[in-house]
Amino acid sequence: MAKYTTTISEDTRQRIHALQKKMRFSSFIRKAIDVFVEELEKNPKLEPKNFIITVKVK
Repeated sequence: MAKYTTTISEDTRQRIHALQKKMRFSSFIRKAIDVFVEELEKNPKLEPKNFIITVKVK
């Protein structure tokens, strides 16, 4: 399995660390990446400025 890394701002890093300890941040990121890849497969011309993440609460 390939591993990809990117830099994040110090502000973002601190905000992630400030989240509640019981929150499973990595689970949210995995789901977001799955959705992102599905959308790129459907539309390879998708650009970051055109990609919006929304939340649906059940």
